Amino acid sequence: MRIGIDGNILDLTPVEKARLKGLWAEAKWMFDFYECLFEGREFIVPSLKQGKEVTPLQLEHYAYRLGSFFSKPIVFLLPDAPRYQRVRYAERGLFYFMPDKEYARLPFLYAGKKISDRARAKRLTPAAQYLLLSHLQVESLEGKTLSEISSAVPLSYLTVSRAITTLEDVGLGISDRFGKIKLFHFRYIGKELWEKARPYLVSPILNVRYYDSFDGHGIIGGINALAHYSHLNPEEMQTLVLDRSVAPKDNGLEEGRFRIEVWKYPPIGSGPCVDKLSLALSLQENKDERVQKEIELMINAIWSTE
Repeated sequence: MRIGIDGNILDLTPVEKARLKGLWAEAKWMFDFYECLFEGREFIVPSLKQGKEVTPLQLEHYAYRLGSFFSKPIVFLLPDAPRYQRVRYAERGLFYFMPDKEYARLPFLYAGKKISDRARAKRLTPAAQYLLLSHLQVESLEGKTLSEISSAVPLSYLTVSRAITTLEDVGLGISDRFGKIKLFHFRYIGKELWEKARPYLVSPILNVRYYDSFDGHGIIGGINALAHYSHLNPEEMQTLVLDRSVAPKDNGLEEGRFRIEVWKYPPIGSGPCVDKLSLALSLQENKDERVQKEIELMINAIWSTE
């Protein structure tokens, strides 16, 4: 099969039947499967069979499972759809061909853009890490505009824009433009996003201070926060977490009854304790095997219902 997109002729080759062994029956019933090579990139093209209908949400689920099955990017071959429907596909992070009108949204849509001389990020900035962990635990930021994201988090528009660039640099996200509208998408979902992000995440702790008395307001962190989420016993010393913007100006004491962690980004969520994923990162250097075991159980419980 051949299709034309923006003056390019793409050859779609049927996927060999042997490679479809193990694919679940519903997918075979809904799609014919092709593979394609374009600009040196390989991807799988599920072609929606005539008479079949599928919602953007269903397509998102297909994309996730098919991507795992084939271990290649998934680009659907779909009938022509109105603009609002294409926006819905983009909001779900879907890629597609619509050859009737020569519409296409590809994983490498921006690959031909000029690459600037700036150094690309190798770790997440505090703001980028905040967006990622907030998305995983508090409110989905998938398919939102930069304005919508900056309205949902305590970060400025400029800070959000730079954070999005960082997430794109490390391969965790991608942005689409529809006219003047820019939509951001994460490349992975749920626990897979967390695992893909782990190499780029850092401890949220900027520094630690101690006080004999402390009149400020902080969120519970450290071992006592882990005790709140697990069966671990709390410590006598209280650990409180403060955002750097509200931390005391002095350097504290070498020892004290209160342990104050100054974090690089604001606490995520509204609970009495710091969020679970930031907590795990803040305790990653703790060598106690019981602590690390409870952290593992706590993280697994986040996605236990998936």
